[in-house]
Amino acid sequence: MRSKFGMVIGTAMVLALAVGCSSSSDGASSSGGGSGSSTATSSKPVDVGAPLPEEVKSKGKLTIGVKCDYPPFGYIDESSKNAGFEVEIAHQLAAYAFGDSDALSLTCVTGANRVSFLTSKRIDLIEATMNYTPERAQTIDFTMPYFQSGVKLLVPKDSPITDFDQLASKSVISTSGSTASLWLTQCQKDAKQSLFTQTSQALTALNQKRGVAFAQDDTLLLDLAAKNSKLKVVGDAKAGSPWGMGVRRGDAQMLAWVNGALAHMQQADFFWTEFQKTVTDTSVQQQFAKYLPRPGSKLSYPSGSTLKC
Repeated sequence: MRSKFGMVIGTAMVLALAVGCSSSSDGASSSGGGSGSSTATSSKPVDVGAPLPEEVKSKGKLTIGVKCDYPPFGYIDESSKNAGFEVEIAHQLAAYAFGDSDALSLTCVTGANRVSFLTSKRIDLIEATMNYTPERAQTIDFTMPYFQSGVKLLVPKDSPITDFDQLASKSVISTSGSTASLWLTQCQKDAKQSLFTQTSQALTALNQKRGVAFAQDDTLLLDLAAKNSKLKVVGDAKAGSPWGMGVRRGDAQMLAWVNGALAHMQQADFFWTEFQKTVTDTSVQQQFAKYLPRPGSKLSYPSGSTLKC
C-alpha cells in the first residue's frame, strides 16, 4: 500500500497543518471547485426524479459542509483548494442542480460542528465522512449511503497494543464527535480519551506519544500507515456502518432530491469511476471496491445500534 494513495495522504496532511486546520475549525468557506475537478459541467440541470427545493434553487448554488483534513475524501490541495472524493461528489451534485459543477460553496466542517452547521442553516448538506448511527438519525435525516468504514487503531510499529481491550486506563487519541469517540465513550469507558478537532492534530499527538493509539475510521488509518513506516493499524473493526450525507430533519424535499441525485450517480457508476481517479493505485482500489455503491449493488444501513460493544 505504499502507493500514490499514500503520497496523496502525506502531501495533504502537510497542507492541512499549514492551511486547512484553521479553516476547518472555524468553518471558513471556499467557493467553487477543488483543483483540477474531474466532474464534467452540464449545460443544464439534470432531472434526478425529484425537484430541487426552491430555497436552494433561489440561491443559485449548493452550500455543502465537507472535511478539509481527511484525504483522500476531503482535504486542501497544493493550490489551497478543496479536493478529494467527497468534493468530486459535491461538484456532481451542483452539476445536477444547476447545470454548473462550480455552482457550489464548500464549508470546512469537523466532526464536532458539522451537525450544528446544518441545523443552523449555515450549510444545506453535510458530506463529511459521517457514519450512520441511530443516535445521529434522531437529529438529522440521512441520505442513502455512498461509502462504508469501521473504527480501528493506529499505533507505533513497536507498540504492544493489538486491540481495543488493551486500552483500559490508557490515553487514547480521537477526534471530537467522531464515531470512534462515541464508541470509546460507550464501550471502553476506562480509556482516557484525548480529543482533537483535526486529524492532523491527532496524528501529531500520536507521533509525540501523547496517547497509545489513535482511534478513527479504518479507511483513513490504513493510508496514514501507508505513508509512515513507523505506524501500523491494529484491532478488529468496531462500529462499522456506511457513510451518509445529512440533511435537516424533516426536510423531505431536500432528502428526496439528494437521494435522487445519489441514485443517478450509482446507476452511472460515478462513485467507482471517481474513486479510481482519486486513488490511482489499483491494489488499493480493489481493497475499497466493496465499500462503494455500484449499479446493481447498494449499501444499506444496519438495523439497531451501530455502537454495540
